Amino acid sequence: MRNADRRLVAAAVLLVLAVACTKNNNNANTPTTPSCTVTAGTISTSSFAAAGGTGSVPVTAGTGCSWTATSSATFVTITSGASGSGNGTVNFTVAANSGASRTATLAIGGTSFTISQSAAVPGNLSAPAATSPVSGLTVTDTRPTLVVSNATASGTVGTITYRFEISDLPTFPNEPVRTFTADGIAQGSGTTSWQVNRDLGPDVLWYWHARATDGTTTGAYSATETFRTVGPCTFTVSPASFSIGGTGGTIVVTIGGPSTCNWTATSNASFITITPPSSGTGSGSVTASVAANSGAARTGTLTVGGQTVTVNQSAGGAISVSFRMRDPAVSGASPTTECRITSSSASTCVLESTSFPLGTNGLVKFDWAVQFTDGDVKTFSQSSADSTFSFSWTCGGPQSTTDGVSQPLSVTLTVTDTTGATASASAGSGNQPPLFVRLFKC
Repeated sequence: MRNADRRLVAAAVLLVLAVACTKNNNNANTPTTPSCTVTAGTISTSSFAAAGGTGSVPVTAGTGCSWTATSSATFVTITSGASGSGNGTVNFTVAANSGASRTATLAIGGTSFTISQSAAVPGNLSAPAATSPVSGLTVTDTRPTLVVSNATASGTVGTITYRFEISDLPTFPNEPVRTFTADGIAQGSGTTSWQVNRDLGPDVLWYWHARATDGTTTGAYSATETFRTVGPCTFTVSPASFSIGGTGGTIVVTIGGPSTCNWTATSNASFITITPPSSGTGSGSVTASVAANSGAARTGTLTVGGQTVTVNQSAGGAISVSFRMRDPAVSGASPTTECRITSSSASTCVLESTSFPLGTNGLVKFDWAVQFTDGDVKTFSQSSADSTFSFSWTCGGPQSTTDGVSQPLSVTLTVTDTTGATASASAGSGNQPPLFVRLFKC
């Protein structure tokens, strides 16, 4: 009986030991779950102006501890660190505000941050400044370009465009036939321009101004400026007709017209050739050469600035016109192309006709026209049966020099025969050499 009891007690002890060993083995193989603590640090900034900006929050967490970050509003965007494990950083962006003040909540691992943003600053646009054309300037373009210096923007302003208005009245009436407008003209760099999209009437004083807008904010109009479109272009010509001898010659047509008007000159006859330039602006002159005539009398025309100039040329072959010049004080009886003005009591220059008829008619009249410049234009003339013409001038004139300045001498001789036919020759034209006077100081 005792032995049996002893065996029973021993078995019980063994069972207890076995159970204890089993518990120890289980504890050795089961891992321990760590305690996770996520800490969101100090936010870099939580208050933002209307322009928006960026911010960040540092996150501290144990190894293996996961966390997330969320925003309660779309205007706050998490740009990095929306989730992580262990230490990290949440970066976010606050968009620009175009309306009232607003807030959002940024939640990071159980910690919440309030993000606030102030309301948008109301936009403001100053009036632009009109720069061209201004002050009643006359323009030649029937579709001029209007230019303003850009408006100054402050506050919250969107994309800026401009409205231009132009009218023949300073009140800019709401009448499409009197006031022309253009909207949505994109702002340029520093200045904004618009070319008028229709032809403007001539000789009208036009008023114009412009203003800027972004669709929400609209600035004031620029100060009203003016310009004038050019009037109708009408020219005058002088003389309107010429009579030229059969040997030909040179003619000069004087043109008068508005300074902003362009003109052209064309020849309508093959024997009349225009010397370039054949066009110009405003008042001016046109020179043309008339060829020698070998046949019957003829008439040709020029069109200058829309006006007709008539050239009548006598028959060819009737008279051969020519002349020469002498300087008695220097060349004596010999011909020369230069006459010297050296005497204080007057120097004399002599012009002699060497003309002759080609038929049996006689030469009955010699018309001389002489010009040169000494301060102003000096003119001498003679119309008589005398084929010789003398003119005198004194030294020491306004343009005289010690060495004797050379001035062109304009000489034209027109010869008339017994039938009334005429022929002319001019210095520097055809076979006639250019002539000069030398102006000396006394």
